[in-house]
Amino acid sequence: MERWRNLKNERIKYIMQKRGFTFEDLAWLSGVPYSTLTKIGSGATENPGFSAMEKVAGVLDCSLDEFTDREPDVPYDISDYVYRFKKLPAPMKKYIKYTIDTEYDQMIHNTSHDKIKIKCFEFTNIVQGLAQYDSRIERNIMVSSNEISRYCTFCVYLSTPVLTPKFPEGSLLGFRYDDDYDPKNGEIWIIMRGGYLYMGRVYKRHDDIYIKALNGTIDDWHINSHTRYKRMGRLVGVLREGNVDVGMDAR
Repeated sequence: MERWRNLKNERIKYIMQKRGFTFEDLAWLSGVPYSTLTKIGSGATENPGFSAMEKVAGVLDCSLDEFTDREPDVPYDISDYVYRFKKLPAPMKKYIKYTIDTEYDQMIHNTSHDKIKIKCFEFTNIVQGLAQYDSRIERNIMVSSNEISRYCTFCVYLSTPVLTPKFPEGSLLGFRYDDDYDPKNGEIWIIMRGGYLYMGRVYKRHDDIYIKALNGTIDDWHINSHTRYKRMGRLVGVLREGNVDVGMDAR
């Protein structure tokens, strides 16, 4: 197994303190055992496994060089990155902004124990108001632990204004997977058919269940049959409101 050498344990503890991390936080987020991390932090393990240190660096959002006395190997200064960013097409800019916002939110929430980790989906291909399921970007993100987030099984980041004004671009919506739950009038659900996701409000007509698109551009779907439609989850609340004026900046 490849080892990481020239490690300075005081550098790790300094970076952890600066980021507001404990060894418990680091173990939970990185998957590296707590006992391993404390031995590294105390200096008892001088040459830890490279894989473990790579995971730690990923969570602490730093270069592996920052764990040693070497200068971090960064090929460009900030002005070069800004120049390159401005040259990218609009969809790539949105993706990068979303990634930065997500990482920033995670860093802020890592300073508090009042947090919860939730699987988050972003759908990048929207066709006539429908999101293509295979276009999803999947991450685990940190959000405040509250009544809504504790009940969620996943959340969806809206990277488009397709559901505006009900849910503006940049909103983070919390859902609960309830495949056996009987939808009630007025509830908002995500339904999948033929590889595409449809988000709408449920209404009933006698024994039939229908879903009406929130954006009003798609015909109502009859969703009684589980063989034709899969119920992905029902909306339990908004974890974070978007801001149409700033687009991806949803802090």
